[in-house]
Amino acid sequence: MKRFLNGTIVPFLAYWWLLFTSVTLRPRLFGENAQKYSAENPCIFVFWHNRIFYMPWHLRRQRNLHALVSPSGDGEIIHGTLRLFGYFTVRGSSFQHGARALISLAKKLRMGAAAAMIADGSRGPALIAQPGAVYLAKLTGLKIVPLAWGAKWKRNINSWDKTIFPIPFSRINVVYGDPIEVPKDVTKEGIEQKRVELEAALARVTAEADIFSQ
Repeated sequence: MKRFLNGTIVPFLAYWWLLFTSVTLRPRLFGENAQKYSAENPCIFVFWHNRIFYMPWHLRRQRNLHALVSPSGDGEIIHGTLRLFGYFTVRGSSFQHGARALISLAKKLRMGAAAAMIADGSRGPALIAQPGAVYLAKLTGLKIVPLAWGAKWKRNINSWDKTIFPIPFSRINVVYGDPIEVPKDVTKEGIEQKRVELEAALARVTAEADIFSQ
């Protein structure tokens, strides 16, 4: 029964909740890359797990966008919700089928798709970037684009990552960071350096997104 609910009913309700909330929000875009990356210029969008709520709506105009989604029960809800928005999903995480999922996603990107990934994964630690996006950039040659949103009116839930939900009709900032390139011949030490660079970039755009003037 739980599997049925997570695969059908809950995604349907989540879709309409997200849709209703998102259409009422008042977004402002920041960053030189806000309009640059599109279906004609694909990249790897990366953001924190606690900022996942608004992203399906914000990225809705991205054609052929593939999202890496955990094979967990919560991932089943996200998978179903994203499918209702018209996105493609590849199932996998650092805990299950991670390497296979990255290889499958890389094949899609080499054929012209874009990708969306959660930097700190499905289980955390929160706000600590995992190297998956860096490896994907190495495999495909695509740039990583750090992305964050912040809402003036919001609520946090008591989850491992303190997931944020914007309140309807709130002002919302969407901030794009500078793209991160990963050479195909990058070393193991270089992977770690790029992971740290991504983590710092996400911290910056998140802090910027949370700034609101009166």
